[in-house]
Amino acid sequence: MATVRTADTRPTINAALVRRLVDTQFPQWAALPLELLDPAGSDHVIYRLGEQLSVRLPRHAGAIGQAEKELEWLPRLAPRLPLAIPVPV
Repeated sequence: MATVRTADTRPTINAALVRRLVDTQFPQWAALPLELLDPAGSDHVIYRLGEQLSVRLPRHAGAIGQAEKELEWLPRLAPRLPLAIPVPV
């Protein structure tokens, strides 16, 4: 049976794009080093930005709403968890 391949319609997310987004939207962090976190998840591409920040961009449309859910639920769950929970900036 032949394998049917579909076109990959996900956006190309690379260091140049992430650097451009950071530099234009958050110029105060433009000098921070940028490094791909590999392996990344299947829903997001994650880059470390300096020592304390990360940039997480969705790989597909289904992952876009995850940030809103996390903004709602992580602050509620954080006091009950035994580990540090990232805080969006």
